[in-house]
Amino acid sequence: MYRILSMKKSELIFTSLKKAARALITACLMALIILLSAAQAQTPTPESQPMIASEAEADALWQAYQAHYQQNLTGTSDNPLVTLFEPVLDTAFISADGKTAVLWLALKDFNRRILATEPGIVFALRQGDGWQIVLSSDKEWTEIQASLSESFLPASFQSAPENVPDNALNAPLTGYYLPYVKGTAHRLEGSILHFQYYPALGYPSCDINNCHYAYDFTDAGHFPMVASKAGVVAASYDGCFDGTTNCTNYIVLQDTVGSTYQIYLHLAHNTIPDYLTPGTFVDRGKYIGDTDDTGYSTSEHVHFMVVNSWWWGNGGYPWGYSADMRFADVTLNGGIPRTCLEVSGVFPFYDGAYNCNGDKQNPTSPLNDWFVSGNLGASPPTGSLTRPAAGATVAVGANSLMDVTAQTSDDVRVVKAVLIAKVNGKWRELAPRVTNPTAGGIFDWDVNLCKAGDLNGPVDVAIKLWDYEGNVAELLSLRTINVDDACPYGVSFPLIMK
Repeated sequence: MYRILSMKKSELIFTSLKKAARALITACLMALIILLSAAQAQTPTPESQPMIASEAEADALWQAYQAHYQQNLTGTSDNPLVTLFEPVLDTAFISADGKTAVLWLALKDFNRRILATEPGIVFALRQGDGWQIVLSSDKEWTEIQASLSESFLPASFQSAPENVPDNALNAPLTGYYLPYVKGTAHRLEGSILHFQYYPALGYPSCDINNCHYAYDFTDAGHFPMVASKAGVVAASYDGCFDGTTNCTNYIVLQDTVGSTYQIYLHLAHNTIPDYLTPGTFVDRGKYIGDTDDTGYSTSEHVHFMVVNSWWWGNGGYPWGYSADMRFADVTLNGGIPRTCLEVSGVFPFYDGAYNCNGDKQNPTSPLNDWFVSGNLGASPPTGSLTRPAAGATVAVGANSLMDVTAQTSDDVRVVKAVLIAKVNGKWRELAPRVTNPTAGGIFDWDVNLCKAGDLNGPVDVAIKLWDYEGNVAELLSLRTINVDDACPYGVSFPLIMK
């Protein structure tokens, strides 16, 4: 009996050891997978970087292009892009032997604004002391493209790896939101504009397979982006300095449901949070970095698209075939945003999308194409008043000033604060908003209570905060204070309201 029990005890110990060993092996494998994923996510180094043309060469190339463009204007005078935009040289690259050049062209509207999108491309061949311009409609185009090192061409002009699946879907992908915080608005610069055929201006900048459902969002400068949908970081890089043409910052999120990926391109230098390493979960609405114009870009914007699979372009950034996806917070066109230019009759209609936010009769108006986000703000700011204390009596004697101090915190940073009070049954701002926190997130300012009105007696106060991403938190640290006499001499100023 004892021997049997001993054997059973030995078997139990052996079984426990096996389970522990399996757990250890599983943990090691998981760690190895994460390490391999991290290694795969490192930016590949291009074999050679294209040289940016000297100022003299760029000027010669631009003069050659301008002459060619003017010659073609007669035959393209009815081209809608020609009537709405003029070309601007963004960057010129030249081959090591000096015989071939690639020109990036930006579009400038007649409000003198450069469109924030991907540039058009034309080629140039050296002919003696001059240059011959070659457009995508010319017979030499394909031969030149094939002869160029792929490092000279953006990912949208490079060949996809073999056996990459297309993005054919039975139904549009859903559950995505505009990639910025709820309540904030940014401008859609383009979607189907990418793949329109206007060779004289270097278009298409991207073919329809790559960019049918790609969207460029812009603003006057950098703006903070948040995740369009919950996902896991697949790859990221933000080591390129702002405005660099041959280096692209990006982040790729793999959706938590399904095997699709969100690609965000042209990010600003050193703005992706350090903790967003491969394998990190990112909730919808979480800050992921700022926009810029790094890489193949004419001005600050984010190029956003969803793909079923992605690969590395030779420029060291991710690329893929855009999949049909819809924004849950875009109320027109079944979730497809379009610019007023794109639905004004200038281009063919795609996907039954006929509507825009703005005036189709004035398609380049700066008032058009602003889309307000319904996305989350995953990490709103928090804070509390440290002065005045609850129950404190303020504005004693002839002093109308009240010292206000707030301790605040946020996953990125708090950028703005204001004291609010309940006056005549409504919450109102008591003073101008302040934007000067210390490094520790402390705001310290004075409020002239007399400018808020001739307040006396108990008053409910709280703070309202804004974080960098645009999240707003109200009625924080609610308390009641006692105002002795805001305006001891009987003179009050209009209540400040914003």
